[in-house]
Amino acid sequence: MKGEKKYIIILSLIFIGFVSFQLWGPKPLNWNPTYLPKDKNPFGNYLLNQVIRDVFPSKSISHSNFTIYELQDSISDQENIISISDKFTPDNETVKVLMDKVHRGAHAFISAGRFSGSFRDTLHLSTKDLMFEQNIDMATIDTSFLKMSHSGRDYYYQKDHISYYFFKDSLLYGYQTLATNAFKKPVTIKIPWGSGYFVLNSTPLAFTNNYMVSEQNHELISSTLSYLPIEKVWWTSYYQVGRLESSTPLRFILKTDALRWAYYLTIIGLLFFIVFEGKRKQRIIPIVSPLANTTMEFVQTIGNLYWQAKDYKAIANKKILYFLDRVRSKYYLMHEPDDRLAQLLAKKTGQRIEETQKLFSLIKVIQSSPTISAQMLSDLSKEMDKYNYKN
Repeated sequence: MKGEKKYIIILSLIFIGFVSFQLWGPKPLNWNPTYLPKDKNPFGNYLLNQVIRDVFPSKSISHSNFTIYELQDSISDQENIISISDKFTPDNETVKVLMDKVHRGAHAFISAGRFSGSFRDTLHLSTKDLMFEQNIDMATIDTSFLKMSHSGRDYYYQKDHISYYFFKDSLLYGYQTLATNAFKKPVTIKIPWGSGYFVLNSTPLAFTNNYMVSEQNHELISSTLSYLPIEKVWWTSYYQVGRLESSTPLRFILKTDALRWAYYLTIIGLLFFIVFEGKRKQRIIPIVSPLANTTMEFVQTIGNLYWQAKDYKAIANKKILYFLDRVRSKYYLMHEPDDRLAQLLAKKTGQRIEETQKLFSLIKVIQSSPTISAQMLSDLSKEMDKYNYKN
């Protein structure tokens, strides 16, 4: 029990320390574009949400994560619709509602680097990226600028954050260019549609906190939004972040920093507990010795029997058979006369030809003798060892 209490205390302290750090420690910056009005991260729209109240004084600013199709009964004629996202991808039903609302007098500001679906096809929208233009050298610069058509003033941004522009040849006749980039490509345009109009922008990152902190860029945003009438604003973030609803308790836990870390630490603590407890209470596994290899013992026993009987000739014959078998299996030499075999073996092993011939002469003498001495057996072993241990 004492050991268990020690582990529980250690894990509890670690748990409390991590949760405290997550709750009161510095939060890392989130560099993912969210364009949410409440987000203070670099690519959120918290500062834009403050500025927009000055652009539309005394008018209501309604934020939501619903589609324009879902908001159709709430949006009245003459009111404004705002959407900021990396890519504007409304479904066909939403496009019908949006086009109808603007045609009847509403106004829409939509900022996105890319447009798709029937909305793009209806307004003949096509955006391109300067970073992939072959005839424009963007590699030599770090920053670029945007310019409002009515003022001619330059507003500087990081080049890859304002690289999208509208392709002029694809646009409907009658559009108006409100802002251009450093290469005189339109980045903000106004397209009349029935009793209302669209203000479309291809540089959504220019509207984020990262650039709104600059008073100069603050002016560009205010000028762009001022093309909308001073009416109520419906600002939807659906086309960037979706619903932002937690459909399950686990999803809610994982979306909250403190709860997420508490969840992870609980899982880690349980794993540690299982590992330590399993190690303490596991039955001792007996060590089973592997089966011994008795081949060498058998060979030594047989050799001792021959040696004690002083049958040196029998030992020599077996050593010769083993040697010739090794020559056949390792050096692929067989069925050769002794002189020819000696020459080939000398070349293969790098031994002197005289030494090899001496070995084969000794083998021939032993094979032709009815008995041999212990000295001859010793000489045979020494000569063979020169070849047996060759790689």
